[in-house]
Amino acid sequence: MVFYIARCAGQFAVALVGIVTVAFFLMRAIPGDPALYMLGDFATPEALATLRARLGLDLPVWQQYGIFLARALQGDLGMSVVTGEPALAEILASVPSSASLAVAGMAIAIAVGVPLGVIAAVRQGSVVDVAVMLIALLGISFPVFWVGITAILLLSHALGLFPALGATSEPGFWKGLHHLALPALVLGLSVAAYIARLTRSAMLEVLGQDHIRVARAMGVPEWRIVWKLALRNALVPVLAVIGVTFAWSLGNAILVEAVFSRPGLGSTILKAVLARDYQLLQAGVLVLAAAVVLLNTVLDLLYGAIDPRLRQQ
Repeated sequence: MVFYIARCAGQFAVALVGIVTVAFFLMRAIPGDPALYMLGDFATPEALATLRARLGLDLPVWQQYGIFLARALQGDLGMSVVTGEPALAEILASVPSSASLAVAGMAIAIAVGVPLGVIAAVRQGSVVDVAVMLIALLGISFPVFWVGITAILLLSHALGLFPALGATSEPGFWKGLHHLALPALVLGLSVAAYIARLTRSAMLEVLGQDHIRVARAMGVPEWRIVWKLALRNALVPVLAVIGVTFAWSLGNAILVEAVFSRPGLGSTILKAVLARDYQLLQAGVLVLAAAVVLLNTVLDLLYGAIDPRLRQQ
């Protein structure tokens, strides 16, 4: 297990360096002059030259990359052009809000998607199975921003169950949770559809295996077969799709934050795009990508804990 953990940590480090490298060259591949984007078309040549020197854009690309990599490994991703604050600190300050939304959304998705997938697999071919798959298909089909707007109209304005805004400045845990509930529900239900469909497929495959038939022949209770034996073996592909959909939900969280006027990483990146804040946008991309890689590393460790065979590969 120690070797498996060390291997996952090494893969994470290599992937992190790769993310830094890809983010650097993708930003440099954007057409046009970044300094001109930031200062606007009416900037003077002196101001443009000053900003290029400040950002190191007047140096050769290989030298820019070396400086950027050395600073990035020390946690220095430059200064925001608009606010003058460290770009990484500004991005990290917006992470808790987005992380709480993404985690709450995934918790709802897992709590809804996994049981629905298990029930659909156990009742294969029944009305329940057809209904669950139809609901999952509808959940995949509707865009998350449309679901968010519909939820505001129905649950906020019509029924008054939740506030329309996704955040509040008032103190109190329950007040914040009340504002978080509707955005998390919208985000979670869109992901639950994917999890339900994959859980059903994984469970059907496991329920058809020999050891399940042997357990039934030995008189093991059906609930124990389904929720203990079969679900445990089906969790590896389910965890894999949870990792993928969590990365996808981070992108959807940007749309959800925009629909519900909720501050967070998405709104910060959007602000950087509109203000043409080169350094802040670069830091946001790096943090998002690093979060996805970290999540997949954690899931790899969970795979090894659930299925010992993976630790021997």
